[in-house]
Amino acid sequence: GEAVVPVAKCDVKEYNSNPKEQLPFKEYVQYWQEYIRNGYRSSRGCLYLKDWHLSRAFPEQDVYTTPVYFSSDWLNEYWDAVAVDDYRFVYMGPKG
Repeated sequence: GEAVVPVAKCDVKEYNSNPKEQLPFKEYVQYWQEYIRNGYRSSRGCLYLKDWHLSRAFPEQDVYTTPVYFSSDWLNEYWDAVAVDDYRFVYMGPKG
């Protein structure tokens, strides 16, 4: 909950992209719950948690696994080989 996450402001454009702000994850979850309760509207606009490096921030946690059917994706193999980033194409459903 205390982890700081990058959040894009979807309703704002700066240099052809959305500016980001840093929020504690628990604050983002509260925003999202309120956003849903208010019919997908907020005075803060639409905020999107984007490019959070969860596995890099918490390497001791097993945050996801890639199902065997998708593990041979060439991009995943590339990122595993160069070991410079934690981006992966992943399945975020239930483990098992």
